[in-house]
Amino acid sequence: MNEQAIAQAAVTSLQAEVQLAPKPGLVDPESNGAHRDMDVTTFAASIEALTPFFQQYFHAGVVAKTVPDLYRQLRTIGIAAENAMLAATAGVNTHRGANFSFGFLLGALGWLMQQQSLQQIVTADFAPLFPTVAQVTQGVAGDFRDLEKKARWSHGEALYVKHGVTGVRGEALAGYPTIRHVILPYLRKTARRGDMRYLRLMVHLMAQVEDANVLHRGGPKGLRFVQDAAKTLLHVPDSHLPHALRQLNAEMITFNLSPGGTADYLSLAYFFDALADLATTDSQPD
Repeated sequence: MNEQAIAQAAVTSLQAEVQLAPKPGLVDPESNGAHRDMDVTTFAASIEALTPFFQQYFHAGVVAKTVPDLYRQLRTIGIAAENAMLAATAGVNTHRGANFSFGFLLGALGWLMQQQSLQQIVTADFAPLFPTVAQVTQGVAGDFRDLEKKARWSHGEALYVKHGVTGVRGEALAGYPTIRHVILPYLRKTARRGDMRYLRLMVHLMAQVEDANVLHRGGPKGLRFVQDAAKTLLHVPDSHLPHALRQLNAEMITFNLSPGGTADYLSLAYFFDALADLATTDSQPD
């Protein structure tokens, strides 16, 4: 399997997520959502800056000799990738969570593919990938230790101290249960591609995800608002959903709420679809 093709699938997935519209509270071509410091051009610059690092993540997994070595290498690449992102966006955090998840998922995928083909992994509905991610990311647990000794906390660390929310780190340590239990089952039962498929998935995610970005901006009350609003949209007909999402966008702008965690999961959904497509293409005879 071409390393570049897998890395490019990650890039394309981030591009697809930002172009999907309408997304309440989030940046898309229609609206900047609840953001005054970023728009689609900011995201384009961020994705361009991150692009070289996706192949590095995957290659690190392909050549790693031990899991601890892979973890250290992924963290090193991840820091360089985040610095490149922040340099490209003048310090705006566009893809910190996505960079974290893509880094460990690509690294774990490369590690797995030392022994298995992508087609085998996809045929197993990606089942081997998630315990591998959990194994590779065990070092992340150290991020939650000795926080009282730190002079400053990140948003994620502050949420852990205040609300006990582990965010994307907790998801990785648990082998991404949201991908396993929400995203992949949804993708399996909705084979038809297109924007409506992903808008519907976005609503499902907003209704369920304990979104750290929403919690940071609106606390538990803000999270309840987003989840309850999304639940009311679950059964809205396709023909009415875009209008309902635009109405919700206006409300979320008023309350300064942005479901950034949902956006990251949407990009991962595009990625898993792209991996399935690559496996199909790779398995066909020349």
